Amino acid sequence: MKTFILLGLLSFTFAVSITNQGTLTNPTSRVERIVTKFMQLSEMSTQFNFNKLFDAIDQLSAQLKQSEVDENNLFDADFAQYVEDQAFYTDLVTFYTAEVAQHTEDLRSLNNHLESYQQQLAQRQEELDRTQKQKTQLEETIRQNEITYNKQITDFNTAIDVLDQAIQLLSGLRNPVLIQTESDQLKTLANKLSAINLKNHRVLYQPIIDIFMQIAQNNLANQDLLKKVLNMLNGLRNSLDGGRNALTSNYNSERASNLELLESYNKKIDALVNEVIPMLQDLIANTIEQIKVKTELLNNAQANLDEAKETLQFIEDRWVKRKAQHAALLAEYEKEQALIAQTITVLQRGGVRRQ
Repeated sequence: MKTFILLGLLSFTFAVSITNQGTLTNPTSRVERIVTKFMQLSEMSTQFNFNKLFDAIDQLSAQLKQSEVDENNLFDADFAQYVEDQAFYTDLVTFYTAEVAQHTEDLRSLNNHLESYQQQLAQRQEELDRTQKQKTQLEETIRQNEITYNKQITDFNTAIDVLDQAIQLLSGLRNPVLIQTESDQLKTLANKLSAINLKNHRVLYQPIIDIFMQIAQNNLANQDLLKKVLNMLNGLRNSLDGGRNALTSNYNSERASNLELLESYNKKIDALVNEVIPMLQDLIANTIEQIKVKTELLNNAQANLDEAKETLQFIEDRWVKRKAQHAALLAEYEKEQALIAQTITVLQRGGVRRQ
């Protein structure tokens, strides 16, 4: 109805404007007919009441004003909603931005921890390999030391036993002339003593061997020589006995030290195998799982952030369009009000007035 009335008013306005311009060049045209009708209407203005027409124009103007008021109210409501939505999604963007930053930092920290644990695990595995090799080498050293010690102790015992036999044999000699049995025994003892590999004491018992052989071959058994030889034998025996005791003491001390070191290797290996390495492996496994969970949280937060940014941008774009729409509507209302005012002016100039 508003459009119909407005078109009618526009027709009146257009017709009156043409009438005021003078005679039409084409009197049979539609515009001329409208003008002619309007001229007739003007001539009849004294005979008819056009209050309803002016009431309709007033009603249309009032409707336009009300539409403008409604639009302004709606615009204000839309603005309030825009402000609320903008604040809400801006807060969401801020929240998810902070969440993404926190998850990113947590992931960086977790990856650093994972790298550190992996390095520590590699170091502990290398330490385990090195300690196991050291243990194997030490066990071999202990075994070889025991073999060497047993061989040296056997040589010491054999040498001392030979010296004891020689001392016993020579101490019992009373006849300056050796019988064949005694001579053979001396040669045998000399050969036994010569076969013993006591390098550190050979310089001591080599002269004894020479004297044994000399006595056995030359049948020299005088008491002065025997006394001298016996003193030498006793001195050598005491030296060998002291060497045997020192060897045993050194061996036991070194063995105790090696066994203590071996025990430390065993404890270290046990700690690495049963505690340190499993603990690092658990830490690595747990950290990898935490990284998976944290990565998923980061992805979710990033998706939420992207969605919040997209929604916020949509709200901003929608508000730009709404402002443009509002401005266009107000301009249209203003234009229509101006047209109504112009129409009333034209009607009044044409003689159509409110009764």
